[in-house]
Amino acid sequence: MYSLSPLLRTFHGGLLPLCILSLVLCTSCADTLSSAPRLTVSISPLRYFVEGIGGDAFEVATLVPAGASPETYELTPQQVVEVSDSRAYFSIGTLGFEKTRLRRLTDNNPELYIVNVSDSIPLLAMEHDHDHGSGEDHDHSDGIDLHVWTSTSSARAIALRVRDALCTLDTARADEFRHRCDSLLTRIDSLDARIRQRLTGLRHRTFLIYHPALAYFARDYGLRQLAVEQDGKEPSAERMQQLIHLARTEGVKVVFIQEEHAGRAARRVAEAVGGRVVRIAPLSHDWEGEMLRIAEALAAAEH
Repeated sequence: MYSLSPLLRTFHGGLLPLCILSLVLCTSCADTLSSAPRLTVSISPLRYFVEGIGGDAFEVATLVPAGASPETYELTPQQVVEVSDSRAYFSIGTLGFEKTRLRRLTDNNPELYIVNVSDSIPLLAMEHDHDHGSGEDHDHSDGIDLHVWTSTSSARAIALRVRDALCTLDTARADEFRHRCDSLLTRIDSLDARIRQRLTGLRHRTFLIYHPALAYFARDYGLRQLAVEQDGKEPSAERMQQLIHLARTEGVKVVFIQEEHAGRAARRVAEAVGGRVVRIAPLSHDWEGEMLRIAEALAAAEH
């Protein structure tokens, strides 16, 4: 009978370890070759657009983690390195951390392709009308409200900007990106029609929100945003009384509080006027679902 012992000893002595090493190296090479180029986005809603148009052509990383505020977030050293290894960085414009850290990112990689998705969107100026209480934003960005993604009209512009950038990055797949963008635009139009239908006949068109993130949403649908937080600060006692009076006068039924904020002052106003507190996530990756959820909350409060 033929014995396998010499053969096994041979593998045990040298061939088997070499075979295992070769297999590991080949697997590692395959993983490297199959890995898609990295793109980085500032916030999760942007990942919705980049992934929706880019498909599997790119790996998309998000800088600001869930529950963190883009205005105050500090990048980790590892994130700075990861951005420098990216093919492109998609930004809202000058969110807090972008404004202070973007130069550092580009210093590490002068060839980094920076894509500002807001550069074709008419930006709203933040308001500080204390008599009327309509603070639109406090991103400390030269008086501009940068929550542009909370709007279907702005979303169309973001999608087109992303499409053009991806076509520049990978010309061979440009037709695929254009096709996927067309599909996304159709979904955005459908979402806009659904929101308008839900808000048709809405009697109470003023809502209260802790952090003023829905100015563009309000603009699109003829609503009014009353912000509790202004310039990143909790309201004074006098301001609280103004908000309660305004909320009662305007018939506010909904008080929005973002997931990344405790919103205690907003809850006190809601209790004073009998408003319904609704937690929302404008920074969610599920951009489409979140926009519809905001409209549904406003419509449901009418009943």
